[in-house]
Amino acid sequence: MSRLVSILGILLTTLSSPVVLRAADLIPPSPPTALIATVATCGQVDLSWSASNDEVGGSGLKGYIITRIDPTGEPAHYSTEVVIGAGRTTFSDTNYVRSSATLTYTVAALDNAGNRSTASNAETVITPACPGPSYGEQVIGDAYLEPLGKALATYGSRTALIYTKQNWNLTPDTWLYVRDENTGQTSRFLLHTSPGYYQIESDYVLTSATELWALSYDTNGGNVLLSQYVLNGSPIPTSAMLVSTKPLGDSNSRPTGLIRLKSGALMVSWYRGGFMYHEPDGSLNTGFAYRSSTGNWTVKFPLNIPNPYGGNITLSQMSMAQHPVDGSIWAFVKRDSYTNINALHFTEATNNFVVDWINTGYITMAADGVNGPEGEFPFLAAVSDPTRNAILLAYQANQWRILFTDSLYGYMNSIFLKEATATIARINADSTKSFMSFPAYMERLVHFGFSVLSDGTLWLAYQPINHQTLTWNEVYASSYFNNSWSAPVRVGFNYNNQNISSSQETPGVLVYRADQAQVAFRTPDLKIHSYTLSGSAPPPPDNFPPTTSITSPADGATVSGVVTVTAEASDNVGVAEVDLLVDGVVKGAKLAAPYTFLWDASTSGMGNHTLQTIAYDAVRNTANSATVSTIVPDTIPPVVAITSPSIGAVVLRNTTLTITATATDNVGVSKVEFYVNDKLLGTATSSPYVWSWKVPGKNNVSYVIKAVAFDAAGRTASATSTVTAR
Repeated sequence: MSRLVSILGILLTTLSSPVVLRAADLIPPSPPTALIATVATCGQVDLSWSASNDEVGGSGLKGYIITRIDPTGEPAHYSTEVVIGAGRTTFSDTNYVRSSATLTYTVAALDNAGNRSTASNAETVITPACPGPSYGEQVIGDAYLEPLGKALATYGSRTALIYTKQNWNLTPDTWLYVRDENTGQTSRFLLHTSPGYYQIESDYVLTSATELWALSYDTNGGNVLLSQYVLNGSPIPTSAMLVSTKPLGDSNSRPTGLIRLKSGALMVSWYRGGFMYHEPDGSLNTGFAYRSSTGNWTVKFPLNIPNPYGGNITLSQMSMAQHPVDGSIWAFVKRDSYTNINALHFTEATNNFVVDWINTGYITMAADGVNGPEGEFPFLAAVSDPTRNAILLAYQANQWRILFTDSLYGYMNSIFLKEATATIARINADSTKSFMSFPAYMERLVHFGFSVLSDGTLWLAYQPINHQTLTWNEVYASSYFNNSWSAPVRVGFNYNNQNISSSQETPGVLVYRADQAQVAFRTPDLKIHSYTLSGSAPPPPDNFPPTTSITSPADGATVSGVVTVTAEASDNVGVAEVDLLVDGVVKGAKLAAPYTFLWDASTSGMGNHTLQTIAYDAVRNTANSATVSTIVPDTIPPVVAITSPSIGAVVLRNTTLTITATATDNVGVSKVEFYVNDKLLGTATSSPYVWSWKVPGKNNVSYVIKAVAFDAAGRTASATSTVTAR
């Protein structure tokens, strides 16, 4: 009963209390003004506008909605919208920006109640054509849709590339491009047409000049499929005939690799999983199929990879290569959100293959540090390298950093930028390994091109994030020879949603040839371009300045003695030098990271001092960091003396005595306190420092007079004088 009375009392109290109701926010923010659109490249438009305001007492400004109209573009991208946080009034659009296109932009503001403002002024721009084909660049054909697969198929002088066109009714057609590298002859023809064909090719190989094998998966939920084609036509094929198919795996399987072995056999790999599928015990089930040179099949599925690390995400990348020393077959598997790379080791038997061992921690962040894999979903590229008697495995590594997270990340957009360097693991036949690093940063989870030439030269083509525009629609390439990497060269512009963060499974947006320095990707002219990297034209001008910032000490810090100043710097190509300035004067220079300086603060004197860094790239583009204010404190105490009465003086009883002191300081004296026998008489705040004292009437009594001086930093000094009253 008492509990019921309590509850009723609470209800009555609540009902009798005043209730404040907030009116719903129905007023939209003010529209953005002064929208300016500037064409940066054939695939990028830079936007800026004046900020909007929400009404007083409103729900507050949430973000901006950027709308682009491309009236002559493909239907999928006729009208696009991107939403960014309210803290930004600039945006660099590389989201499927076509070259030679007329684009119209508007910006609207959005408040936290969901009210949308009217649009800003409209800005129309015309993007230019991308630069014409340069040396080693070939236009393969129109392509309105990825994917392109993982690697180009090669056999002798013949190269093949499968790509997809999207019709205006949004159905994809699959095309094959064939090139003879010796004669330069090319052909392109339809491999499959929609509707009715739902396969997406992820990898393919040539087993002869006229036999093509393609690994694909069914977008309608079917099995992994391996298809065999015969290419017809001479001297260059002009058609293909499907002669056999081999279903593999199950409806949850995803293809990951297809390689041709030295024996003429084929090795196929896949895994069971994806974004939503999980094994009950958190392990990963993979599949491998072996087709001997005589046509016999051996399939091992599911081949289970245990999971000692916890978690259950099965989304995976995999790459295979045959070791040049003993012919063993290696498969490397990286699961999304895990910090380990699994290794599987196989050997060929008669019309069969044998699983020798599985190592779930072959490369790990815990054991291999910065050479461990980046934790999310890095791309893997394994290549056989006879010049080093090893397999080389390239992947995005544990040296990663977050560049930018939009305040509306996860709300109608996914602008989250994170970059990582690459590591190349050199894997010996006895399973020992060593590492070489690739110094440039790249977007952390997109495909890159990795090639090993017959003279041991390595080529890596990749997509770096531009720190100024927060985009990554450019492809750069760099070579490794004589134990050093060359300066990166921009190859071209990729056509993709390069402001948006999204993992790219196989197949991807950039394909490479493993034995030659060659890559291919889709450019803003909606065509697939192939680039020969070695012997390419001189790099275009580098007009992008670096960025730099001071990370320590913090702004407003109090410092003294020898101070360690730490800075960061980055550039789209490379940082050449970073200088430290103290009060505008250069005090040190660093030519390579880490950018750490030692500053003797005592040489700059007491008071406020500003720190700043200047970063230079190779062509002397510069950027200044924000200034950091520091305070060098006053460490010198004041000097004080009592000038009257003198030490040992006899003073008259019952009289008023004037006590006089002098005080000085390197900065300034703030006050002088006067004491008699440790009892405060008073405080003088300016010179002359004097105070009156009524001498007591007792005879023959000694008194200790003390003056204590203070400076602005609170440091003190004291002086005493003893007198006798008579």
